[in-house]
Amino acid sequence: MKFDKAFAVLAACMAIAFLSGCRSGPKPAPGIKVESTAKVETIEHSMTAFGRDVTYLPPWLSEYIQRNGTRSVEALPEYKNTYVIVGIERGPELQQVVTWANNFNVQQQIGATISTRVASVFKAHENLLPDDDAAKRKYDNAINTLVNASYTGARKESEFWVHQKITEKGSRDSETRYTYYVLYSIDKSHLNEQIRNEIAKLKSDNPELAAAFDAITAQLLEKGLDWE
Repeated sequence: MKFDKAFAVLAACMAIAFLSGCRSGPKPAPGIKVESTAKVETIEHSMTAFGRDVTYLPPWLSEYIQRNGTRSVEALPEYKNTYVIVGIERGPELQQVVTWANNFNVQQQIGATISTRVASVFKAHENLLPDDDAAKRKYDNAINTLVNASYTGARKESEFWVHQKITEKGSRDSETRYTYYVLYSIDKSHLNEQIRNEIAKLKSDNPELAAAFDAITAQLLEKGLDWE
């Protein structure tokens, strides 16, 4: 699964292509104009495959693609008190991406989310560390410990796939591609509590190191994972 700049541009183009021709519905957020070098045509998607003539992306997916990623999804009323995880996979065959979705490693993605969101707060409290190499190593390894821990409570909320034809401008050659999106959520208070418990396990008899972990725990109590 890749979240690179090239995909971000393609995803935006896909959303625009999917929504084109609609007289109403979600509108792209204002920002930098995106120029595409390819023509993207939607052949079918999850709903049309079941005989439903739906021309809008699901609200959560529209928010994710067009605005601010998972932050925008978490701002929706139905996900207000949850953290969300969106997985994306692309491939030439539907069964390939369906298999991927059925085997989606949500634990790995929870760890990646924690890593992204807590790195800055760990950095901010480095000044509390003792002048002790062993303590510093333990502190530096703390994020890895949090990332690799097992967390419960994640649930699958929704999924959506789209089958599209991509043709480079000025070319007769084209390729078809399936893109599969899967949405998971986990209650904020439930995950926060689990992270606090993991941090508590990292504390030691070193007062300065313990103070650093206490400061991180206090910030977790105040803001949860809303740190980045």
